[in-house]
Amino acid sequence: MLKKYFSLFLLLAVILNACKKDDSEPVGPVIKFKVGTAYTQNDAIVQVGHKLIFGIEATSGDEVITNFTIKKTLEDGKIVTMMDTGVYAKNLDITKVFYQNVENKATWTFTVMDKNRLSAKIQMIVYKDPNSTYGGIFYFPSVTLGYQNNTQFGHFLNPSTGKVYFEDSATVYYKDIDILCYYIISENQPSPVLSSAGEMDNYSVEAKTFYPSIISWPSRNYTLWDISVDNTPISSADFNAAQNDSLLIVSYNDVWGKKKFKWATTGKIIPFKTNAGKLGLIKVINAETNESGTIEIAIKIQQ
Repeated sequence: MLKKYFSLFLLLAVILNACKKDDSEPVGPVIKFKVGTAYTQNDAIVQVGHKLIFGIEATSGDEVITNFTIKKTLEDGKIVTMMDTGVYAKNLDITKVFYQNVENKATWTFTVMDKNRLSAKIQMIVYKDPNSTYGGIFYFPSVTLGYQNNTQFGHFLNPSTGKVYFEDSATVYYKDIDILCYYIISENQPSPVLSSAGEMDNYSVEAKTFYPSIISWPSRNYTLWDISVDNTPISSADFNAAQNDSLLIVSYNDVWGKKKFKWATTGKIIPFKTNAGKLGLIKVINAETNESGTIEIAIKIQQ
């Protein structure tokens, strides 16, 4: 009889242990801010146009982290996605730089999600300095660049000086070059393209094909182009009226910043951010549609 009860006890113990394992909650990821004075702190008061530096660390639980997002919520409840990217990692160590915009208060939310769709988030509030003043801009009303087969006009540009370089000179002044151009047919459409030498470091081949010298540059500046301009166009009147960097700051959206701007056709006004973090606008005055043609642009960029 005792042996029978002992066997029954063991069976019950095994069943309970199995149920306990089956019913256990999966472990999700953990996220936290990096510690240090180099990073923006909660309740920081920051002047418009100044850097926001966020340091984030995350660790996975049972499954790898597959998504990372940064969003900011404004006082009126509007949510602005600043970054939404797929990842596949056990650990994340990220430092992201943004720039204080014109909103009085923003709640920044950083979220990681794993393969089980379990998520973790942290938040930080940042306030605009009420004593903020807008910064000055450089304005170049007419700059002409040549496409890859054009021999009369240079292909490379320093937007802070308006100076245009041919390929041989650009190799000498590579640190100053933030913009280059070329012409392709994309999706069966004529496509003047604004890009940068850093394009080749980000899984794209056109720039290094048309301008092979950039392959040997010790470093390549990477300019980001806001491709959302077709959905939220900037008017020519607003561009012409801009006397400081306020319009430049509100026009550029990091989440839409891509490695090149295709279809940079006549009339487009395109926000961009240089490798050094300077924001600017380019107005396409005239874009020819052949490989030996030119693109004439006007530039406004932060000083």
